[in-house]
Amino acid sequence: MTPVTRRRFLMQSGSAAAAALAAGAVSARRAAASVMIVGSGPAGIAAALALRAADPRTRVTLVERDPARLAPADSAAAAFRRPALSEDAASLSRQGVDLLLDDVAAIDWQAGRLELFSGRRAAFDRLILAPGVAPAPEAIDGLDARLRHDWPAAWGSAREARRLAAQIAAMPAGGNLVLRVPQVLAHDPALVAARAAALAAARPDIRLTVLDATPDAALRRAFAARASEETAARTAWRGAGAGGRVLWTDAAAGRIGTEAGEIRADVVNFLPRLGAGEIARRAGLADGGLWCPVDAAGRSSLRDAAFVIGDAAAGAVRGMAAAVDAGARAARSALS
Repeated sequence: MTPVTRRRFLMQSGSAAAAALAAGAVSARRAAASVMIVGSGPAGIAAALALRAADPRTRVTLVERDPARLAPADSAAAAFRRPALSEDAASLSRQGVDLLLDDVAAIDWQAGRLELFSGRRAAFDRLILAPGVAPAPEAIDGLDARLRHDWPAAWGSAREARRLAAQIAAMPAGGNLVLRVPQVLAHDPALVAARAAALAAARPDIRLTVLDATPDAALRRAFAARASEETAARTAWRGAGAGGRVLWTDAAAGRIGTEAGEIRADVVNFLPRLGAGEIARRAGLADGGLWCPVDAAGRSSLRDAAFVIGDAAAGAVRGMAAAVDAGARAARSALS
């Protein structure tokens, strides 16, 4: 049986999306359009490839602010990196997708134009945002930019993943590695359980403490199903009401205050509360719950001209397969 790699999965998904588009969904569209896609995560890449497959005349441009995100993958910190598609900048270019390395400062909806951090402007006929997620405000004393650097989330960032891996490698024997899980979980629960298991297995001579503020024991059960007996024995799991909720932090001293007392940590993998990425919030596409309400095709409920796909969409199933599907559906609707 041929193994299904992430690259093959994307190619199959892209082919299926292209077939659906070619079956008549785009027959009434206007002549070749310029589509800008903000964000090169799985949803953004899937949308770009589906658009190109549907009509090679369409000019598709991916806007990405992180130059490393579409670089060839390295395996140094693979255990702590979020699953991603295997497409890099060279592969996208071969498939006719343009790449614009810049950050979006603002969106001029009336003019149909992106205002970029570099000072440049980029016009679009249609706009698809795959802004991902970003930390949302939390009422935790000491939670600041320094803490986010010293205690990396290492979720979707190769640099943070490398930093976390280096911190774990430098821990003293018998040290305490802490994984913090927020009460409202935006991450895929299966991936969080896998993260906990990977952290526990990272070194056989350290301890893992999981601060799990979620309201049930689902994550703990998922972890127990994945972890070996040896790693489970070195793991202390503190659930909601039993020390799982973080009240204050002191990153410099490695101290964490919980409702059940203080914890000392040598290294912390701090998963924050999340909401839609910053550009989605600035553009008025996120509601009071910090997510972007959309219809089944990804069209914004707050601004008809925009599509929001991937993890930032309200009610999204957050995972690679769902992101690829959302990208294909948005492409079909954007070109209709």
